[in-house]
Amino acid sequence: YGASGTSRNVPVAPHYGMLALAEELREQFLHDVISATAVFCLPRESHNAWRPSRIPWSSLEHEELDTPQKFRAHVIAAAGVPASLYRDYRNPLGTSETTPSPNATIFILGFSKSEGHLSVSSIYDVDVVRFTGAAEPQGFHASVKRYAPKPAALDDEPLVYSSGYEVFFPPSNPVARVPADWSSDDFTPLFVTFERSSRLSVREGAAIDRFKTAAERPFYFIWWPDPAMRHLGMQTNTAAPATPQHSYNHMAGRTAFMFTVPMFPAL
Repeated sequence: YGASGTSRNVPVAPHYGMLALAEELREQFLHDVISATAVFCLPRESHNAWRPSRIPWSSLEHEELDTPQKFRAHVIAAAGVPASLYRDYRNPLGTSETTPSPNATIFILGFSKSEGHLSVSSIYDVDVVRFTGAAEPQGFHASVKRYAPKPAALDDEPLVYSSGYEVFFPPSNPVARVPADWSSDDFTPLFVTFERSSRLSVREGAAIDRFKTAAERPFYFIWWPDPAMRHLGMQTNTAAPATPQHSYNHMAGRTAFMFTVPMFPAL
């Protein structure tokens, strides 16, 4: 947000003013996706400070970027992004190593005017930060922020903050006094990725293969925190463990901001 300081005033959920901003951001997101050439979702554990307007890429030098994992590897190798910024992650697979991250960055790429670069039309940062310190308010600070080129920006100028919303979710337990009283509260996964069914030609185990269901194009389910909800209390997961639904069934009914987004909208 371009702010600094040791404290910040944030609306507490439910907050319908923030809901109006979230609705506006939803419309902008859908508009951005419609005109995109590619959408890559990358999970992260910490703050995102990398918001490029373009990324080096050459069809003669670099390989095809057809998965988020390849996109991550490319920005590390070609753009010097620290490997620790975005996780090497595919989907929630039911293991401690694949526990979903609380934050994510969504890169929306557009048509490029430069032969040697990918154009970044916008970036969306989704952050759900848990506060449990003794001197901190108990709960989550949730935000979705859009970054886009500023007017008359130069080619290599980074994207700047364009719009967004933020809200603070108190614990689902109204009498919570310590973190253990609301330890099950959560808002993950922020997205899951469905790969093309043709990738089943390479068997990688049931946990991975269950997400290879897309008939033609890979796509995502994406969730944003909803300012109209009172808290982020967990729902019961009723899906069978062997199904892909088991990784996100508990997100049902927890937000009105759920998206189905193709990885390559222009195709």
